Amino acid sequence: MKIIQTFYSYADNDSPILDNASFLSPDMNWKSMALSCILLKKHFKEVTLYCNQRVKKLIIDQFQIPYDNIIEIPDLMEGYRGCNLWALPKIHTYSLQREPFLHVDCDWFMFEKLSDSILNSDIIGQNIEYDDQMYNHRTLEKLISNKCKLPPFVWKEFKNEPILRVINAGVLGGNDISFIQKYIQTIFHFINNNKTILHKLNDGFVNSIYEQLFFYLMAKECHKTIGLCTEGDMLSTRFDWLPMDLTYSTKSGYMHLLANLKRKISSYVFVNQYLNYLHPELGYRITKVCHDNGISPLINFPEWNIYNSTYNIKEKVSNTNIHEAGTPIIGEKITIDQMTQSLLQYPQEIEREIKSNTNRLWEIDSLWSTKYYFELSDKIRISEISYERAILLLGNKTDKISPQLKNGNTIYCISIPDPMLMKIVTILISGIKVDIIKYLHSVKLATLPDIGKYLFDKLKISLIESHTKISIDKTLRSMIVAGILKFSS
Repeated sequence: MKIIQTFYSYADNDSPILDNASFLSPDMNWKSMALSCILLKKHFKEVTLYCNQRVKKLIIDQFQIPYDNIIEIPDLMEGYRGCNLWALPKIHTYSLQREPFLHVDCDWFMFEKLSDSILNSDIIGQNIEYDDQMYNHRTLEKLISNKCKLPPFVWKEFKNEPILRVINAGVLGGNDISFIQKYIQTIFHFINNNKTILHKLNDGFVNSIYEQLFFYLMAKECHKTIGLCTEGDMLSTRFDWLPMDLTYSTKSGYMHLLANLKRKISSYVFVNQYLNYLHPELGYRITKVCHDNGISPLINFPEWNIYNSTYNIKEKVSNTNIHEAGTPIIGEKITIDQMTQSLLQYPQEIEREIKSNTNRLWEIDSLWSTKYYFELSDKIRISEISYERAILLLGNKTDKISPQLKNGNTIYCISIPDPMLMKIVTILISGIKVDIIKYLHSVKLATLPDIGKYLFDKLKISLIESHTKISIDKTLRSMIVAGILKFSS
């Protein structure tokens, strides 16, 4: 099966590198494309990208994203200015296919190859999306009120179904090429018959109608077998069903950074760090090219020597008492000034230690093994503080207080040197993380089974249920990623 992607840039011809494609920043856009590509290449022989001329040389010559083929498509959107038809370049790519294909969005990460039962289906999509937010229904109402000409099967569904279903097109394709060509013809017929109305409305939600609703309704009407990456008929348009596990752990299934998910800092960190893990040279090259073109990343990469001349503490600590509040438990001999100076002088060494710990996490299915020993980091400062002090540290924003940080629980204030953000990060913790810190402070080294036994003896946490063990595993991972814990050498 042919694996294809589309990237159509609307950026200025003189500066296409500045195209952020709705991501937080341009470098995240290009790294997302690179990560998506190399994950696809792990599972399939070749990956082909369709793109317009303004970004072709950038992708081939400068970023060197390892596509096997890059096919130039025309600037076809010039004829649809003001219509907000951003999915149309993908439709154009579909129209060029004459053999079974799978189109994968550039923000879609395939951790595991799709099953043969999915790949052998008549048509393929990500999942059936249940329109519980009524986006599609409201869009159709708007189209109808403006006398838009709709296919009969859409009218029928609109009249009979109060909540519409669509097929999410994060991945789309199949083996029935004649059906897909008919689907494409229906789309272009709809757009060309309603171009004036679409221009007047300028509504981006219409893309879900012609790409996703048409696909689902035509497949249902023609009784096609549908291969879905995620099964279920009531999956939410809030996308809360997605496997958005951003912890440093072995990955399974897929991840789709659609809609507002691509504008989260946690997603930004994930894309950067996972690409750095899988293909550090490619991640470095994209960072360097972007930096040379005036694009500053949202996080630093001190181990790469790109920003040596620009090292600074991004957030100057105006009141060290904020960090040094409470009774010191660990690192009492380390002042915040000393931590700051160490971060300025040795960011690469600090980053390398963090990287050596987090990179191990990508490869470990479960930390519940007696061969992995953990200890507290020697670069942090931990103080026990009062509930009232915690409120002050949060700026009296009581809405940001987690249920665990409530009066009566032990609260730790932890100061951590963060070379990615180039500042001393302060976090407040309570609950099970405090218990883990107390235990490791007393025993120095321990495995997760040791920690589990301690939690059982003290808190009576049952370790029989698998979800409990997974939860504790994730807790430990988060503490390693945060720089609180590390693997013992």
